[in-house]
Amino acid sequence: MDIRQMTYFIAIAEEGTITKAAERLHMAQPPLSRQVQGMEEELGVTLFERNKKKRMTLTPEGELFLQRAREVVNKMEDTVEEVKEFQNRGERKLSVGATIYSAALLVKSVVSYKEKHPNFTFQVWEDEPTRLEELLENRKIDVALTTTLFSNENVITKQLSEDPCVVVVPKNHPSTEPVSMETLSSLPLVLLRTHYGKGIYDSILAEFERLNLHPTLFCECHDSATLLNLVSAGFGATILPCSMLSLHGLNDLKTLSIENNPFILTTSLIYRKGYVSKAAQEFIQWFEEFQDVQS
Repeated sequence: MDIRQMTYFIAIAEEGTITKAAERLHMAQPPLSRQVQGMEEELGVTLFERNKKKRMTLTPEGELFLQRAREVVNKMEDTVEEVKEFQNRGERKLSVGATIYSAALLVKSVVSYKEKHPNFTFQVWEDEPTRLEELLENRKIDVALTTTLFSNENVITKQLSEDPCVVVVPKNHPSTEPVSMETLSSLPLVLLRTHYGKGIYDSILAEFERLNLHPTLFCECHDSATLLNLVSAGFGATILPCSMLSLHGLNDLKTLSIENNPFILTTSLIYRKGYVSKAAQEFIQWFEEFQDVQS
């Protein structure tokens, strides 16, 4: 069994069907199916359960093999990259990901870093925490910025500065600060809600419930730019981290502090343990210094 076969196996496990895996690998389905059968014969176990819809579901043996195959393939990829860097042929490329709540910090840091390192190229992802964790584990990104910690022992987490939330209302809104939770519950709220996982939305509703308050939830929104446009148009008020507002013009909006603010986020810088590319090492070191200057 070789690295190539393990790569085939990983693709099938991640895609769920031979058809999708073959498309991803740019190869025909019959030889890919034969490779899987050959692996199962060599190991003497069944790696996949096949159903009538041609879905490939991992058996317990397959789950174990997937974990070990990823370790082997990742180690090989890390070794190749390390040798290239040793010979100064490694790409000066960095892949970074952030949640919607950390997007402003990501933009600020990437722009600042690019000014000092013009030879760098970037791949930038914005996604849910669970997806970023998966991308980090599968070597698709080098670094993640998130307000949600990963339950993964294979990553290093460095917590950054706190990011308090504020109330955002139209500029002509009569409310004064600080805004109490009782006052907040009476306002028509337009809240940002992520598609998966927990976020500010869940924290806000949990705090209202804890205080036995019944908020006027007027609208849920899944896009921050649209959310602020709605607030600007007088549709309602919202609650967002201060950092997010730096990405948007606030000409028609004003922000209000929250009394005894229970909504304070902490962004974390997360990266894999073990081998880290030279490009990622340089960015992580620079980022920590950048944060010290900003705070």
